[in-house]
Amino acid sequence: MSQGRSQGHVTAQPWAPSPHTDTAQTWMKGPPFEAFFSSPDLPELQKGGYEYPSPPPYSYRETTVVEEPVYLVPQPPIIVAGIFSSKPTSTICPSCRQHITTQVTYRLGKLSYLLCTSLCMVGCCFGCCFVPLFVKVFKDADHYCPCCQFHIYRYKRL
Repeated sequence: MSQGRSQGHVTAQPWAPSPHTDTAQTWMKGPPFEAFFSSPDLPELQKGGYEYPSPPPYSYRETTVVEEPVYLVPQPPIIVAGIFSSKPTSTICPSCRQHITTQVTYRLGKLSYLLCTSLCMVGCCFGCCFVPLFVKVFKDADHYCPCCQFHIYRYKRL
């Protein structure tokens, strides 16, 4: 057998707590903790000789902060005044207030459905009645701002 070991048991280190003592009382004892707390750079923590810095002086005067009111000047609303058609138009966006040329998207409107229904009633049932649903000339036009995608105007054919 080797020294320091018995069969099935390992000898405890001198700084490790024994299984029969309270660990709360012995956790700071031993070489690793003594070496740390005996450092010359640290104040004496073990004796309770550490002094806290004094707090800053208390000012008994109350300081009052006067807040000046903030006046918001409302900007006048931009009235979309322009001649809108099915083509892109130059205007000022009421949302981002930039000078833009509108982006146009086409969507089905009343004129498209009316022409499709009337062509079907006349007798163009072999697919010719669906032509107004695919031609831009018969669709309504939505004008959008290219910067902020704000819907500005809808040009209705009927």
